[in-house]
Amino acid sequence: MSDAQPHALRYLCLSDLHLGAAYSLLTHSDDQGNPDPTRPSATLVAFAQALRQTVATLQAATPGNPPVTLVLLGDVLDMGLSPMGETAAGFQCFIEALYPADGPALFSPHVLCVPGNHDHHLWRVAQDRQYLDSLDQQPADLIESTPLLADAPVPPVASELLTRLMRRQPHLADATVRIVYPNLGLFDEDTGRCVLMHHGHYVDSTYTVMSSLNQAVWQTPPPADVATIEGQNGPWVDFLWSDLGSAGTTGLSALTLYEVLRDAGASRDFTERAGDQAVQLLGRTLGISGQTKTVKGLTVSQLLRALMDVTIGRAAESERDADLQVISTDGLDQLQTYLAGPLKRQLDEALHARSPLAAQRLGATRFIYGHTHKPFERELPVPGYPMPVAVYNTGGWVIDQPTMGSTQGAAAVLIDAALNVASLRLFNDPVNGRMVPVHATDAASMRPQPNLLRDALAAAVEGQRAAWQVFSDAACAAAELQAARLLDRFFKPKQS
Repeated sequence: MSDAQPHALRYLCLSDLHLGAAYSLLTHSDDQGNPDPTRPSATLVAFAQALRQTVATLQAATPGNPPVTLVLLGDVLDMGLSPMGETAAGFQCFIEALYPADGPALFSPHVLCVPGNHDHHLWRVAQDRQYLDSLDQQPADLIESTPLLADAPVPPVASELLTRLMRRQPHLADATVRIVYPNLGLFDEDTGRCVLMHHGHYVDSTYTVMSSLNQAVWQTPPPADVATIEGQNGPWVDFLWSDLGSAGTTGLSALTLYEVLRDAGASRDFTERAGDQAVQLLGRTLGISGQTKTVKGLTVSQLLRALMDVTIGRAAESERDADLQVISTDGLDQLQTYLAGPLKRQLDEALHARSPLAAQRLGATRFIYGHTHKPFERELPVPGYPMPVAVYNTGGWVIDQPTMGSTQGAAAVLIDAALNVASLRLFNDPVNGRMVPVHATDAASMRPQPNLLRDALAAAVEGQRAAWQVFSDAACAAAELQAARLLDRFFKPKQS
């Protein structure tokens, strides 16, 4: 099929749904603000209806093609800060909305999941399952990553939790959810087009603290590959974000933690306490005392506190100062470093393993990630790639502070059979009671060029404008209500 003809829609990427969390727009709340994840929110219902109508329109343009594969690009479950039962209930509502029993099968029952920092626990469980399943082959240790390319001979690891939740629907009895971590890639050897996906936490220095510690204490080089990044920092991700939701009253609530990270003084206190906890973790796991001397006479405790300050603390402050920016200068530097270094190395290895000529044919590359809760599209020059990389951010579905910023919002990213990419910009936080209407766009700002998927998506959205307006109204109302509740909570006098 030539580029002058439409290509079948193949993948739809969503991230940062934070299902089960009270601060997610997809979680239902009663009139008093009490969350009830067992019921779909008005925003979720409207989103599913409009999305299904739009996908049906796109599929009708290329009949006879398989259903669209859903790619859940991390922080889909709010496992880090919400109880397991609530996240599971939220996921089930999400599946019921996108896969209604009485509707056409628009989405494949075989889902791909790339865990993030809030649902990193899904990867830990998948690691354990893969190890148990391979005991007869005497595996050396837990795997640190899965193969990059979706069509690799080694299949992804199953997520038993998400699979069983999907199969609770009788019409989804054969459903599967497969874990791909930390990156997922698609490659067309005929055209050289490539799409790379990652949740985004390893583009954030907050989640690579242990690698920074290794470099500072033992003068080790930065991690060169994704397996090393995960091996060094995965336990830190677990410790900081991935399972606090199950800690009961001793865990940190989502709103409290986010409010802390958005307050300069509180962030300082938090980083100091987190540093103390990390020192205790090093003592328990590696036998390293906090008083152990390192470089220039600094103790491990002093060094780790400093690292916390320049990662968690500085990241929090930079986010507060960058409300009008979709990504900061430091964020761009970290993004380029990840793309040019560990991810490019994984891609090269995967392409060389595929065929001797595959790596030489690498052409237009797209990178899709979330994590920042700020959707955007832009082209970015990255060393090692033959042309600028088109970057798409899927944003997030949360209102986690009493004031809203126009840069925050959510998008879905679509991929067709020819690996064309388009962004379905769903919403940004409302300004003066209004949200930007749902629309289609792409990242071809530096090199404007035809994009049939973007054009087809734009036409489909316009054809379903009434349904998307219902969604925008629901999302706007939910966002403003949640912000008002947070503002009331912020100014509520503390009980003595």
